[in-house]
Amino acid sequence: MAIPRTFYPYKTVRSGWLSLSAELVGEVEGVERLTHGSISAREATGAFDVEFVIESGSPKALKALGPTASQSDRVSINVVESSIQSRRRVKLAEFPLDGGSKNVLRMRYDPADSRGDIEVQAFLTYTGQGNGVLPGTRCAESDRVMVHFDGFQTPPGSGIEINWVDFTQEEQYADVQGELFVLDLLTEPPVLLLNEGLPDLKIILMSGANRGAVARVKESQFALIESQVWNVMITEALSRLADADNDDEDDITDRLGGWRSHVLRGWAPSLMNDPDAKISDLAERMATHPDDLILNVLPRQIQLRVGAGHSFSGLANQFTDGLATEETDGA
Repeated sequence: MAIPRTFYPYKTVRSGWLSLSAELVGEVEGVERLTHGSISAREATGAFDVEFVIESGSPKALKALGPTASQSDRVSINVVESSIQSRRRVKLAEFPLDGGSKNVLRMRYDPADSRGDIEVQAFLTYTGQGNGVLPGTRCAESDRVMVHFDGFQTPPGSGIEINWVDFTQEEQYADVQGELFVLDLLTEPPVLLLNEGLPDLKIILMSGANRGAVARVKESQFALIESQVWNVMITEALSRLADADNDDEDDITDRLGGWRSHVLRGWAPSLMNDPDAKISDLAERMATHPDDLILNVLPRQIQLRVGAGHSFSGLANQFTDGLATEETDGA
């Protein structure tokens, strides 16, 4: 029987062997660790420290990389920090495998120096050339951990409120009691209501798992919810820019007010591909090319922001790995 698997032109380690988690050092005003493991620093008022914990699985899994008994001289663990918005990618640290199955890296972040989202991820990479594989080629990777700062020009306090509600117990949600969430845009700020009555949804989304099936499903659901919420909020805010292309920035901001101005100010650099872009630039674009902005640029930028492809790949790999195991056991 055929066994489905992901093929690479070189040997790799199974999914989930390498994990990365983040812990906030101490209590810091305006900074918190989110339920899915990332760090929110959108309201940070000063510098803060984060400890990234890198853990690896059994050394036996490394036998998949080749016939040698020890791989400590051929591969190493690298922690990389990157940002789509700034096109920045920096290697933070490198750990040899013979240093143990757990390593801790402490990083200091200052909101005065950072904007947007910073992504941190651990990789197992080949250090030397062997078996036709170039140095630096990855053979395992962890899930991503995000450190969220304000957008390029987004002021503090621009987030939305998130609450859990059992839709099966509320008559007003009877028509959506089997859905994931409801987004209320009539309040200031908006409120995202997650369906506590949907079996296992709260358990999965609030889980601290960083690897395995639960972690993959959690990450996939976060990406799904986040992408839909952003799409609705940004599209609604952009629709308010009609006939505003000749107005200055202050007039447009006053007209939009509240969360709409916060959202568009934060997303303007991404949507315009310009770190200095303003809401007035979006207004001009909406006046000249609204279809391209809403139907082409916006979906692409949302996918980049939430990492939808990475989330899907992780979920797909988890279940195809499980299917492969089941088929192997039943062969």
